[in-house]
Amino acid sequence: MYKADRLYNEMMAIDAAIKELEVTDEVSLVEYFRLYTSLVYDYKWIGSIYDFYADDAKVYREDGGLLNGVHEIMKDTLKLTSAFPDFKIQLRDIFAVKKEDGYKLWRYYAMEGTNKNVSIYGPATGKALNTDACIGMSMATVKEISGRWQIVREFTMYSIDSIREACQE
Repeated sequence: MYKADRLYNEMMAIDAAIKELEVTDEVSLVEYFRLYTSLVYDYKWIGSIYDFYADDAKVYREDGGLLNGVHEIMKDTLKLTSAFPDFKIQLRDIFAVKKEDGYKLWRYYAMEGTNKNVSIYGPATGKALNTDACIGMSMATVKEISGRWQIVREFTMYSIDSIREACQE
């Protein structure tokens, strides 16, 4: 079997698992977002961001920036993954807490990848991210919208200095 066929089959299996998953509690919500995170970062299925962020979602960044709407969130993800085409996230901790009509979702992760492409950060350096230093944390409010569990607001902090360090000669 060709690698492309294997990857396609794996992506379709994850997509099917998401569609079959009934979110009924904190554990199933965590699995839902773990699977979507895998699609985005392990398989670069970036368009699935439109499935699990609300159209008008707001993401507040570590530098005081605001990503306003799912399209800006998708473009921001593309900027990072284009600089590091082998970018992956290692979820170190993920949990959810029921809150009124939704959930609070926390994710703590390490980032890995090699700066192989010209990007907004500059020319490719071939440097790898330091997985021990390049971490991220997000705290999100999740609600069910039109039958889908979606992030409506998120506070995300990256080790942006570690990302820049890998992108500088």
